[in-house]
Amino acid sequence: MKIRLYTGASDIVKKSGVGQSLHHQEDILKRKGVDTTYTDEEDAVIVHINTVFPDSLLVALNSKRKRKRVLYYGHSTMEDFQSSFRFSNMLAPLFKRWLIFCYSAGDAIITPTPYAKRILRSYGIHKPIYALSNGVDTEFFQWDQQYRNLFRRQYKLKEQDKAVMSVGHYIIRKGILEFIEMAKAMPEIQFFGLDIQI
Repeated sequence: MKIRLYTGASDIVKKSGVGQSLHHQEDILKRKGVDTTYTDEEDAVIVHINTVFPDSLLVALNSKRKRKRVLYYGHSTMEDFQSSFRFSNMLAPLFKRWLIFCYSAGDAIITPTPYAKRILRSYGIHKPIYALSNGVDTEFFQWDQQYRNLFRRQYKLKEQDKAVMSVGHYIIRKGILEFIEMAKAMPEIQFFGLDIQI
């Protein structure tokens, strides 16, 4: 079985969670011995689509016409779109309608969280929706005593000091406000937030 990973407009999203998800999908499929392609090859029976740009919708519709299965990744919701830039709240209802149209072109939808699954269900989308975490690259995020010692020295942490670290974007939907409240509630623990891009 061959799977097409559609990467249209990947330059726009490559440093985002969507771009990382695409990278993880390719990596896990290769690890499992699944043949993948980026082009419209006839023997590709499933098409993975990660974005809601017009070109992605066209690929989904064209793939369905060719009797291929389309797996749409529901990374975006209207709720995430709101308050993301100036006038986004005015455009949000139109974006929601566009999302419904795009995601409904898939045979199934995968969301990164149960929260996103509930939101898409509330839109009235009747396709199967599965919540599956984007995961964590455990080869990148792994225990290393040398880095631990370096970090503790840099921030003057004693061996008995407790520290909590968050890695992610400083945005509301990623839980930054809850992280700050937790830090305020536990002043005896050092909290560190790292906004990194891999």
